[in-house]
Amino acid sequence: MKLLYELNDKPPAGQTLLLAIQHMLASIGGIIAVPLIVGTAIGLPGGDVVILVNAALFVSGLITIVQCLGLGPVGIRLPVVMGSSFAFLGVAIGIGKADGVSGIMGAALVGACLVIVSAFFMEHIRKLFPPVVSGVVVTLIGLTILRCHELGGRCTRGQRKLCHPA
Repeated sequence: MKLLYELNDKPPAGQTLLLAIQHMLASIGGIIAVPLIVGTAIGLPGGDVVILVNAALFVSGLITIVQCLGLGPVGIRLPVVMGSSFAFLGVAIGIGKADGVSGIMGAALVGACLVIVSAFFMEHIRKLFPPVVSGVVVTLIGLTILRCHELGGRCTRGQRKLCHPA
């Protein structure tokens, strides 16, 4: 397969704009889906869900700029879009039902601090996660966001964890 562009080549402005719009449209669904799911699952009013979506879009845009352009030692300086993660969906909903949005934000702050500290020990931590562990984690993330009716089943009233074939 022949590359259309080498590392430092720049496509024409029109093509760049179309590709940028395509990239944005592909990523925006994932960015807004997480706050929509969490906000509605914990019972927030519509206006508060809109605020969550706006916050996710704003922070995603801001951090995308920092990652692409770099800010001192921060940022990978590559064209990536930073967005919401489905990995924390189940945990965020659980914390949100118990402690509300402030609980979710507090847990995210503590988690971010732990990630920053653990980054210094990543070579040792990586040994604890062989491919079989990573595969199970990715599968569980998918199962967390999977709904019963998407499998063609129906959930028993009062027993939402049970799924029966339709």
